[in-house]
Amino acid sequence: MSIRPPWWRCAAAFSVAIALALAAACSGPRSGASVTGDVSGCAAVLPLARRAVHDEGTLTLIRRINRADADALSRKLGATPPTPRSHPAPMRPPRPVQASWPKACLVVYHGNYPRGTIVGASPPAVAGHYALFVLRVRHPSIDRILVTDALPSSLKL
Repeated sequence: MSIRPPWWRCAAAFSVAIALALAAACSGPRSGASVTGDVSGCAAVLPLARRAVHDEGTLTLIRRINRADADALSRKLGATPPTPRSHPAPMRPPRPVQASWPKACLVVYHGNYPRGTIVGASPPAVAGHYALFVLRVRHPSIDRILVTDALPSSLKL
């Protein structure tokens, strides 16, 4: 008589080994970009854009954007990019100045936006079918709003 564990014990041990291997593989560091990696950081600022368009229109584009691209987009649409805000002098010793711009997202809505319906749009006298928002992510806020009748070729879907 050979001493072997019953078949169900072998199957259970094998199942546990596979489950542990899968858990280890899924919990390790990621080596590629996720499908939503560029957009997931923008989820927190979507309500700001939706409120600004008064729940009118269709969300058509969400992507991360850097300052140079946001400034170039503003100029392309005939608006002057905002100047960096000046902060009051700090009460404690100054730290090295950070040269980076905070994470920002570009959110585009498609709809009918007559002149003056979107408060803070630049230029203010423009009506159009697209409202473009540059939104800061870390402390959600609107950096700039652009209204245009046609999307620039760099933003075509």
